[in-house]
Amino acid sequence: MAIESSSRLRGRSHKVGAGDIAVQVRRRITGGELLNGERLPPERAFAEQFGVSRGTVRDALRRLEEAGFVEKRPGSGTYVTCSEVETASIARSTSPLELIDTRYALEPQIVRLAVLNATERALAKAERALEVMERSEDDTDSFAAGDETFHLALAECTRNAMLVWITERVSEVRNNAEWARMRQITLSGTMIRRYNAQHREVFEAVRRRDAEQAARAMRVHLDLARNSLIDAASS
Repeated sequence: MAIESSSRLRGRSHKVGAGDIAVQVRRRITGGELLNGERLPPERAFAEQFGVSRGTVRDALRRLEEAGFVEKRPGSGTYVTCSEVETASIARSTSPLELIDTRYALEPQIVRLAVLNATERALAKAERALEVMERSEDDTDSFAAGDETFHLALAECTRNAMLVWITERVSEVRNNAEWARMRQITLSGTMIRRYNAQHREVFEAVRRRDAEQAARAMRVHLDLARNSLIDAASS
C-alpha cells in the first residue's frame, strides 16, 4: 500500500498522529488505490512504517471504522468497506443543480462548526486559497482550483473527518464534465469578483467567530451560484 513515509509526514507536521495515518489511508481508499474488501496491513506493520505506537495505529483505524471506511473482523484483520466504484458513479450522474442543493444543505452548517473549531493554522490555509481566487479574476481555471481548496479548507476547519470526506466527494462531482461545462458558461470576470466578495465575507465571519453571519453569508453565496446555473440552463 503506497502511503507517505513517516519522515515526509514529520517534515510537514513535527509529529505523526492518528489523524495523519487516517487521512493517508482514507485518501488511498477514495482514490481507488485500496479497493472494497481489501485487507489492510496489520497494526504492527503500520506502527513500524510510521514510527508510532500500536495504540496510535489503533486510534487511526478506529477513526476510519467510525467513518465507514473500514471494518475490523475478529481473528482476520481490518478490511476496506468503502466502494470507490459507487462513489464515482454518483459523481458522474449528479447534475450541477443537485450538487448546489447538496451544498446548500451542508455548507452553512460547516461554517458554523468552523467558527467553533477552527485553529489559526486551518484559517490561514483557507485564507491562502481565498487570496488565490482574488488574484484570478481573469483565469477561470485558477479560480476554480482556489474555490475547491477554499471550501475544503472550511470543512477542515470543523475538525470533523466525516464532513471533510463528504466535502471531498462534493469536489469530485465539481470536477465532472457537466459541471466543467457549466462553469465555462457561468464564470466571467464580473461573476468571479462577486463570488470573491462573498467568499471574503464568509471567511471574515468565520474568523470573527460569528456563526450566524457565516452561515447567512454562505447561503447568499450558494443562492447566487444556484441562480447562475438556472439562468445558464434556461438560456
